[in-house]
Amino acid sequence: MKKKKPFGCLYIVIGLIFLALFWYWQNFSLQTTRFTLSYDGLPKGFDGYRIALISDMHGIEFGHKNSALARRIHDFGPDIVVCTGDMISSNAKDGQAFLNFLESIGDKYPIYMCLGNHEQIARWYELEIESDYGYESFISQVKESGVHILDNQTRILEKDGDRIHISGLTLQLYHYSRRDDPYADDSLLLKTSYIENTLGSASSGFHLLLVHSPSYFNEYAEWGADLVLSGHMHGGIIRVPFKGGLLSPEHVFFPEFDAGLFEKGSSRMIVNRGLGNSVINVRLFNRPELTEIILKSEP
Repeated sequence: MKKKKPFGCLYIVIGLIFLALFWYWQNFSLQTTRFTLSYDGLPKGFDGYRIALISDMHGIEFGHKNSALARRIHDFGPDIVVCTGDMISSNAKDGQAFLNFLESIGDKYPIYMCLGNHEQIARWYELEIESDYGYESFISQVKESGVHILDNQTRILEKDGDRIHISGLTLQLYHYSRRDDPYADDSLLLKTSYIENTLGSASSGFHLLLVHSPSYFNEYAEWGADLVLSGHMHGGIIRVPFKGGLLSPEHVFFPEFDAGLFEKGSSRMIVNRGLGNSVINVRLFNRPELTEIILKSEP
């Protein structure tokens, strides 16, 4: 009697190899997304202005010392690089990946950063629990690398004699509460008045707002932000075809602002899918993302 060839086992091995390669590609292969946005109110000097956006690094590296990520940004040639929070995890142990990125990218571009909930948790832990937790050391090194950390602050960007505003809004940790919880205290949700009290009124001119959570886009738009850059959602962890991201960090299914471009009136918001992972250490149909933005001034 002839022996049966073990094709079944071979197919299983091939299938497992394919799944392993697919998982690696989904979680460690950088994807670039580009948006070109036109504005009536954008000063002429900023026509063609280029912004590279990254978010939620959480200790991940693309190439030695994040050189592949830096090289991708160099190829784009931005005017500024913006980082919308969670460049470190709340345990303050994985910040070296971001410091390596800063070393690899050098001082060719101005870099602006707002704080995410993980930086805030690490800061709180160092203030309240453990004085040498690692947060201040990380932030000091980031600042020494030339990064402008906008912690509820506004700066002016200038190009060709024109100016726009760039602000970084730091939400309170309670602002990250679930918005769909029927028992949630409404006073814990962010209001436009909070933004005005924190950053001041949006004066005339173009306003670029960096903020970690995109959940309050309506409030950001009401405040007067022309362009909001955000992250936090990790693309919804798993992206369901024709439906979007499955789950937010607050465990909201199919969050409204999961990834990509959103519009409200004349305001736009771009939500970056992030680079790394946090509590749920997996991505599916949701590769790590670098966002490239080009601003155009409409005639």
